[in-house]
Amino acid sequence: MVIGSINDFKPSDFSYSKNIMKAIEYIKSHDLLSLESGKHVIDGDNVYLNRSSYVCKDIKDCKIEGHNKYLDLQLVLKGTEGMGYVDIRKEGLIATPYDEIKDKTNYKGELDGIINLRSSFFALVFPNDLHMPLIKVNDEVVEKAVIKIKIDF
Repeated sequence: MVIGSINDFKPSDFSYSKNIMKAIEYIKSHDLLSLESGKHVIDGDNVYLNRSSYVCKDIKDCKIEGHNKYLDLQLVLKGTEGMGYVDIRKEGLIATPYDEIKDKTNYKGELDGIINLRSSFFALVFPNDLHMPLIKVNDEVVEKAVIKIKIDF
C-alpha cells in the first residue's frame, strides 16, 4: 500500500505501470471535485474513476475488502475518512467467495491499523493490501474519487 499526498507524486514515480501513470496524469490534469457522482472512464476497462459523496460509517458497519485484478487509488478530495488495512497473509481472516464481476472479496477479521486520509491524501491499494474504507472520523461529508487501475505489471 502506498499512502501519501497526491501533490507529492508525479506519473513517472510509477513508471513500472502505464495504467497507474495514466491515473496520476488524469488526477493531475482534472478538477475531480467538480465531477458528478458516478463512473468516469479514463482508459476503457484499464483505468476508470468512481466519484462519490457521503458521510462515513461507524467501523462496525464497514467491510474489509480486497481485489484481484484492479488496484484501488482511493483519493479523498474533501473531508477526512478512516481507512483500515490488513495484510491478506494475516492468520484468521474469513473470506466470502470472490465475485468475479465486482473483482471483490469481503473479509472478516481484525484490522492491522487505521489511517486517516484527508483532502488530497490517497491510499494506493494492491491485492495483498486488504482495506476497509468509509470509516467515520467525524460527521462531515466526504468527497472522494476511487480510481480503479487494471494491474499491468
